[in-house]
Amino acid sequence: MANRYFDNSQLSEAVRIASGQTKGVSHINKFGFNNTVPDDWELISVVSENLVYATTASVAGAVSDDATDDLTGTGARTVKIQGVDANYDLLTETVDMDGTDSAVTTGEFLRIFRASVETAGTNGTAAGNIDITLGSDIQGRIDTDYDNQTLQCNYTVPAGKTAYIKRFQATSTKDNKAALVGIFTREPGGVFKVKQMIEMYRNAVTVDFPIPLEIPEKTDIEVRGKNLNSGQISIGASFDLILVDN
Repeated sequence: MANRYFDNSQLSEAVRIASGQTKGVSHINKFGFNNTVPDDWELISVVSENLVYATTASVAGAVSDDATDDLTGTGARTVKIQGVDANYDLLTETVDMDGTDSAVTTGEFLRIFRASVETAGTNGTAAGNIDITLGSDIQGRIDTDYDNQTLQCNYTVPAGKTAYIKRFQATSTKDNKAALVGIFTREPGGVFKVKQMIEMYRNAVTVDFPIPLEIPEKTDIEVRGKNLNSGQISIGASFDLILVDN
């Protein structure tokens, strides 16, 4: 349907994809932040530790360290969890928060790559840090320093889709330290392999792929950082995917 300014023929292909007008094609933007990247490879995530990937699907939990993150509380009331199930099909579920007790999904997740606060009380945001878990393993965190959404730079390509990485960006702090940042992928049954790597020093780097990197279905994708000096460094990163139906 045309709007008052443009008809569909005037829209760029990128806008068509973003608005869902290109059949069988969609866009994913993933972004994360880690302010304590050590001198070994670590996922760019506010959890500041590497993921422990599940081998079987199970219910997910959302638990806060503040009791007011509750369905009737002043903090976060509902949280949406996104990932894939045992068949690598997309799975999204919203749970009612229960404060410092875990709010559990009915669906079973094999991977989780995003969670967000959907409704809140008078605070308008989560009162505490909310961990998203599979079993005893943390899969993401909604941190009070970064309002209402996990910041984790990972994704798993759903079944029946092929992903094409179009863009990769990373930013390091102004500390006098150098860092490496890389995109890593792992196909089912395989190991993580680096697909692109950049070295940084107090700057931001963007890598565009004129010919996108093709990533097959059921592949895990991570952006990891590594401090090349002593101590720790802060790194933010993001990547853009185009998902195409197989």
